[in-house]
Amino acid sequence: MNAPTVIILFGSTYGHTERYATWIAEDLRALPQAPTVELSPVAEATDELIESADILIVGASYLGGFLTGAPTLRKRREAMLTVDRRLFYTVSFNGTEVYPRSYLDDRVMKSYKAEVAGDRPAFHFRGGLKMSEMSKLHKTALTGVKTAYKLKPRQNEYDKQLIEAFENGGADHTNRQWIDPLVDQVKIYLEELA
Repeated sequence: MNAPTVIILFGSTYGHTERYATWIAEDLRALPQAPTVELSPVAEATDELIESADILIVGASYLGGFLTGAPTLRKRREAMLTVDRRLFYTVSFNGTEVYPRSYLDDRVMKSYKAEVAGDRPAFHFRGGLKMSEMSKLHKTALTGVKTAYKLKPRQNEYDKQLIEAFENGGADHTNRQWIDPLVDQVKIYLEELA
């Protein structure tokens, strides 16, 4: 019997979401009964690639209320629905340290729609900022956020981290250990397929 196929699609703005996709792939390939794992940027995903998956993992950067690549994947809705075992992850500067989990879960639901994302596991990780790669629009928006945070009478630790990242050219808050629950969910799926 052929090994199950795991397809990891990622929409990465500054590389953090892709880094998590790479870590997930490495951990899955290291399993005793390793699946076949393929990674693809969302922009390059085809219906055929998605339909070849036994397990589909979709990762996206969360910026300004939007998940990177979600509009492209909505066009692949029919292909995604052919894969019963789907899960999602988001990467944002603050992750669940600031955003309530329910808020980020809701972003996944709104971005991919209930029939694709409903009742599917979603995981949320911290990423970072790379000012040198930031679009002018994103930089302008973050300048406003930074100013608002600086004016707050009581800044929390995460407000301070964003201000510092903006002033120092960026920050990286990724942590490989955060993928462990996602990998554990994939292991459950792999056991179901065995």
